[in-house]
Amino acid sequence: MPKFNASLILYIVAAIIYVVASCVNNDLFVLLSKPIIIPAIVFYYYTQIRRKSDDLFVLSLVIFFFGDILYLINIDDYYFFGLFLFLMPYLILIFFIYKDFQLLLQVRQIKKIDLSLIIVMLTMIYLIYSILNLIEYKSKKEFVFILLFALELFIMTLLTVLVFLYSTYRKNAYLAFTVVAFILSDVFFMLDKQFNLVVLKLVNTLSQTISYYFYVMYFLERTSLRRRYLK
Repeated sequence: MPKFNASLILYIVAAIIYVVASCVNNDLFVLLSKPIIIPAIVFYYYTQIRRKSDDLFVLSLVIFFFGDILYLINIDDYYFFGLFLFLMPYLILIFFIYKDFQLLLQVRQIKKIDLSLIIVMLTMIYLIYSILNLIEYKSKKEFVFILLFALELFIMTLLTVLVFLYSTYRKNAYLAFTVVAFILSDVFFMLDKQFNLVVLKLVNTLSQTISYYFYVMYFLERTSLRRRYLK
């Protein structure tokens, strides 16, 4: 269970205000609330970590923050640079999950591929193909960026399913929630950008804000677990 403190409460309040303000197109409250969300959850991470913080993890959240702020200033002017920035934290998360998988292989042998893994992978391939065909691209450059996001999310999902299926630690549940939230956020960001519907914006903003919480909780659990393994 998360330990509630001032920083987590601030994150929750700012997240609720941001999601509601986005859905009702209140630019003032969006401007006031969104820059609070990531700093609040980063501060929560610092209050909960018992040893030295992980600089790479914090860097990933800082990059998320700069991407959010650029889109808050002017999404049209910084659209492609923002996409480039958001690719970086995903690479960092893939690195973390890969390290988790390496550690899993040290303590457990994987002798056969679970049917659930095949089902998830086929589902992801189908969803990626469907969404790539649904979106109308303004340029080849945009298509390349979206393809890169799809590739990263696919790799992220593959590694997450492997870790989730073959170990039962609580961190893996947080990891799964994080990846699902990232997928929903990205998919509905593109759909909202194209169709501009309130329900699409709601799913996009809600999944985006909650992904930061799950990401931090995953890393707190991961740090505690790896500390026990690597003693």
